[in-house]
Amino acid sequence: MDDMARDLGISKKTIYQYFTDKDEVVREVIKAGFDEQRCEWDGLSAIARNAVDEVVIAAQHIEKSFRSMNPNMLYDLKKYHPSGWEIYLQHKESLFYQQVVSNLRRGIEEGLYRKEIQVEIIARMRLEQVQMGFELKVFPADRFNIADVQMQMFDHFIHGIVTLKGYSLVIQYRKEYQTESARPQVSGPLSI
Repeated sequence: MDDMARDLGISKKTIYQYFTDKDEVVREVIKAGFDEQRCEWDGLSAIARNAVDEVVIAAQHIEKSFRSMNPNMLYDLKKYHPSGWEIYLQHKESLFYQQVVSNLRRGIEEGLYRKEIQVEIIARMRLEQVQMGFELKVFPADRFNIADVQMQMFDHFIHGIVTLKGYSLVIQYRKEYQTESARPQVSGPLSI
C-alpha cells in the first residue's frame, strides 16, 4: 500500500477512503482488467477475417504482454490474495473458456479447424495448457521465459486443430503481422 500511495502521489489514508484493504484493491484491479479484456476480445472478434486471424492476432498480442509480465504474478495472486485468485479462476472458467469455444466453433464452421475435434475437450485442454505455462515448478523462471513457453504451447495447440487451409492462413497471417505496425491494434491482455 505504501508503494501504491507513493506511485499515485497520494496518502494511504486516501486509498483507504475508497478501499477497505489491499485485497479489495487487488480484486477491483482484476475485475477491471477482465472487463477490459472482454471488450478487447469482442473488438478483435469483430475485425478478424476468420477464426485463424482471430487467434494469430491474439497470440501475437499475448506474446507482447507476456514479455513484460512478471512470471510470479499468478503465483503471488494465488498465495497472497485468495479472493483475487478466485476471480481469476472464475474468469478462466467463464470468459476465457467461452472465447476458446467460440473460436473453435467458428473455425470448424469456416473449414479452418478440423471438424472432428471435440470442442469442449479441446477448450478445456487449452485452458489447462495456458495455466501450466505459469507453473514455476514446471517452467522455472530462471530457465524459461514465460512468453516463449506460452508461444510454444500456442503453436502446439494451433497446429493440432487446423486443417491444411487453416495452416496456410496461420503462415500467411504471421507473415502479414511480422511488423508491429501491420498488426490490428488491441490493448491489454487477451486469452487464447
